[in-house]
Amino acid sequence: MPLLFQTNIPARKSSLITAVCLSILGIACSEMKSPDGANQLTSVAAANAKYCSAASQNIKLDLSNIQLKRETNIPLMYQGFNNIEGPLWHDGALYYSNMGSHQPDENGFVLSNQTTIWRWVQGEQPKLWMKDTVAGSNGLAVDSQGNLLAARQLTGSLSSIDWKSQKVTAIATTYNGKRFNSPNDLTVAQDNTIYFTDPNWNTPSNIDPDSIQGGGQPGSIEPGQRIYRVTPEGKVIATAVTDLVPELGDKPNGIALSLDQQQLIVGGLQGLWTFDLHAGEVSSPQKLLASPIDGLGKDCSGNIYVTTTVGQPTRTDGQVVLIIDKHHKVVGQLNVEGIHIATNVAFGGEDGKTLFVTGLTDPMDGDKPRFCGNSPCLEAGIYTARLNVQGFPF
Repeated sequence: MPLLFQTNIPARKSSLITAVCLSILGIACSEMKSPDGANQLTSVAAANAKYCSAASQNIKLDLSNIQLKRETNIPLMYQGFNNIEGPLWHDGALYYSNMGSHQPDENGFVLSNQTTIWRWVQGEQPKLWMKDTVAGSNGLAVDSQGNLLAARQLTGSLSSIDWKSQKVTAIATTYNGKRFNSPNDLTVAQDNTIYFTDPNWNTPSNIDPDSIQGGGQPGSIEPGQRIYRVTPEGKVIATAVTDLVPELGDKPNGIALSLDQQQLIVGGLQGLWTFDLHAGEVSSPQKLLASPIDGLGKDCSGNIYVTTTVGQPTRTDGQVVLIIDKHHKVVGQLNVEGIHIATNVAFGGEDGKTLFVTGLTDPMDGDKPRFCGNSPCLEAGIYTARLNVQGFPF
């Protein structure tokens, strides 16, 4: 690979760079003939190699006879509504956020959207890893050094959490002098640039609404809900995502980088879009799906996994994981049976081939039990399936 780090690359060598790019990332990068472009692709390939074995991008996903299995004995922290979110595989265990509301206090006040972090080693009972007075997390991720990153709705911040001491350190807390709404999901580039979504629907109930960015009710594209970029130095920049696609200002949610990190993929209540990404700037939006989107994940073949809603014979709001390939074609679907809403996905397990799918349930629909199809919804939970491809841990 030394060729990729030379400062002056003759034109006759550009074809070799293209070939190297194709071999390490499975992408067409013939337009990236500059040293900076070549160096970036090499850095992305090195980052991907932490999770993807050699030539894994050439493995075709096979969903024959694959069904998601609901895991048993997943404890829930809260009464009634529970949301399991932000799955992250790290060091032999799945970490995840469990969100919910405390019971009314003596004054009848309900403290909503509190979140604990759990640690689950498969084959064992999940254990509470961080209590909700400290955690307050939604999406979880790791940077290139393996540091734990959290989108924290408790404090409206993007933070790091020390694995040993559990000390929380804020990375970014405000934009234009106001706290973020409720940071939801995040993705991390190879240079540790972080992109995150900031809807306003999981802001804890004890937060003054005038102190946050705002953004209106579902269906509204009133300014205030954005997609931010945070540089490795901690500088906060509002991306042009919601300027280019105002619909993504309606509860932006799942976010991911493509395998080659040349595209940013963002979902919200009104659909899923992909954007070209260059030096942190987004352009050329393309709509991929029109259904409401929650979480996103990806595998080492370049497929994107999307938790969303589709009509099914037994229910109009069937919960599924749709798989979209790197050419933006839907190539598969996994049904998440019995759950109210499928929330997010991550890969893990010993060889990185286990897909974890999280879900939420509000057991009551008004004053009646909530039904998922012909039966009452199951409690919030985690579903798994073993695939033939490796994937990324968040």
